[in-house]
Amino acid sequence: MKIAQKTYVMLGVIIDVTTLILLLLVLISPENLVVAEGLLIFDIVMFVTFLLSIKRSLDPLKTMNDAIDRIKNGIYGERIEFSSKDEMGDLAKSINSLSSTIQRKEEEAKKVEIAKDEFLAMITHELKTPLVPIQGYSDILLGEHLGPLNKNQKERIEVIKSSASSLLQLISDLLDAQKMELGQLRVKKSRHNLRQTAENTMVVMQPLAAGESISLNQNIKRDLYANYDDDRITQVITNLVKNALKATSAKTGMIEVSAAEGPDEVTVSVADNGKGIPADSKEKIFKKFYQVDTSSTRESSGSGLGLSICKGIVEAHGGRIWVESEIEKGSTFYFTLPKNNKG
Repeated sequence: MKIAQKTYVMLGVIIDVTTLILLLLVLISPENLVVAEGLLIFDIVMFVTFLLSIKRSLDPLKTMNDAIDRIKNGIYGERIEFSSKDEMGDLAKSINSLSSTIQRKEEEAKKVEIAKDEFLAMITHELKTPLVPIQGYSDILLGEHLGPLNKNQKERIEVIKSSASSLLQLISDLLDAQKMELGQLRVKKSRHNLRQTAENTMVVMQPLAAGESISLNQNIKRDLYANYDDDRITQVITNLVKNALKATSAKTGMIEVSAAEGPDEVTVSVADNGKGIPADSKEKIFKKFYQVDTSSTRESSGSGLGLSICKGIVEAHGGRIWVESEIEKGSTFYFTLPKNNKG
């Protein structure tokens, strides 16, 4: 400690001065030798006593400094055993009180966070329930099973169906996000063919791409097998393709889904020739509710949960997800799936 270093320097100066005085006494008169010896013994005793006293006074400071370091590192609740009635004792009591208070507040914050997550999960589930019949009855009406509809009626019901679908997707995303926060997201892994999973996803996504005159291709030419939850990985690919559709321009947009096989894992990629992602956003985009702030994304903004959910699903499979991108040249999202993960 710096205080100890300064104290030892001061002791060194005192010893040097005392030694000089003793030498002067002896030089002035040899008869002073006995006096000098007495002073030397007295000086040594005082030095040892002073040194022990300084050490005892510095030990509590070191203990308190260590306690503060533990608090900074997130270790709370440990008490300093120091019963002195002076200022050092008061300081020890203050540090103990601070540590206990921080620990209590942190535990309370965790309980509130868990309660909030559980409440939100329950609310999103309850909100999802009435939307299903709204979608169902919209389909029945559009199918004219309850009677013919004119053009205006069909357009209004299409708006109802589309709005219900968007809200249902948002609630599903919120529910998945909360499941990940609570550690309740479950994946049921078994052996599947990635080429088949990608093809099935393309069948669903092709009408959306065609509606925007965007080219959407699947470039997995052979069977690639891995252990994964087919529904969840379909969700990942669907989210990545939807993001690519938002990032690309009508008529000139191109999106390609590919996969490559490695010794222990399969890497799936979704590439587009869209606007690209700024370098400082590449890591942030996988956080909940984060959206790249560009005019193109704001025009067709989503919940900001899609990539966060993709990351959670991929990591639940033991894989990784990342993006490579250049502004005005496009982006490629990659994720990996272990081939023989039995977990």
